[in-house]
Amino acid sequence: MKRVGFIHLYSNDLKTALSTNNGFQYTIYIFNEAKSGFELYKSTEDLSSESLKGIEHFYLSLPAEVLDFRILEFPFSDEEKLRKVIPFELGNLILGDIKDIAYDFTILESSGNTYTTLVAYVHKKIIKGILEEFRSKDIDIYAITSLQLSRILEGKKGDIALELTNPQMLSEEDKIKTAIKEIKACSINLRTGEFAYTKDIKKSGRMFKLMLVLLICLAIVVNANLAFRIVTTKNETSYFKEQMRTIYSSIFPADKKIVDELYQMKSHMKNLREKADILIGVNPLDLMVNLSGVKPNGIVFEEINHDRDVITMKGEAVSMGDLDALKKSFSEIYHNVSISDIKPLSESKILFTLIIKDMPL
Repeated sequence: MKRVGFIHLYSNDLKTALSTNNGFQYTIYIFNEAKSGFELYKSTEDLSSESLKGIEHFYLSLPAEVLDFRILEFPFSDEEKLRKVIPFELGNLILGDIKDIAYDFTILESSGNTYTTLVAYVHKKIIKGILEEFRSKDIDIYAITSLQLSRILEGKKGDIALELTNPQMLSEEDKIKTAIKEIKACSINLRTGEFAYTKDIKKSGRMFKLMLVLLICLAIVVNANLAFRIVTTKNETSYFKEQMRTIYSSIFPADKKIVDELYQMKSHMKNLREKADILIGVNPLDLMVNLSGVKPNGIVFEEINHDRDVITMKGEAVSMGDLDALKKSFSEIYHNVSISDIKPLSESKILFTLIIKDMPL
């Protein structure tokens, strides 16, 4: 729950109070934030830390008699432009140097392109003295306004200039109601420029620095963890690479030059697969058994080649009848049996090639 203190000064002669160091007359209204806004918790004149415990911000109200006022007209209402122009206009209307004046403004009314603006100002020595006085009591003022001025601006009845020169005293009820209104949005705030409230900014700055330090620490931890993982992975990779080299050397001792174990291993495996493809499906024993069952009369085999899909046999026969009998015998065992390259050598010899392309029956 937010708690706010509102200090209402009563002294009509702040210059005397500051010069004599007699202090100020004041009442502190303490408000608690509620669902409907702010509600008065208590009022006190005690500045002890126990009495002001839990207060987040302190607002201060100056008596209207302390302030000076000027009503100026401008052809625009932009706040940033007004802050740049008002010092030049105000400097021509006051005695002394504009640099010694703390001021703020509010727009009273507009008519066409003309904006009537009320400028409230006070000597910086008074603002400085008030801030130092309350800082000595461990109170840092958040904003400096005026309840009397706020009440006059709220009513806007009659001649405002006249009311400002002769402000009316406020009842206790009016002070409380106006203080709540000023907490929500100050009509003026004379704590500007060199006197601007910076405690929250410094606090935010400290929080930002703390956050930055934490982020840096987090980044260091993350990077350290990443570096540790990289080193660990690198060591594991080196270990596995060394193990692979050892295994490769044991499997292929003939390879003396090892450049890339994995690539060379794949190359060897490819060669082995190619050789395996040649041997798959080749069963010389079955072929010999089948040949033993064939009775080729007058036929002599000179060459037999057995691949996975093709059996090629070359030989000599005595007659064509023997070749037909040979083909018939093999056709009972294999599919797709053919005889080609028949060449007669003499009256008693015929060269031939027998080709078997299919699997056995």
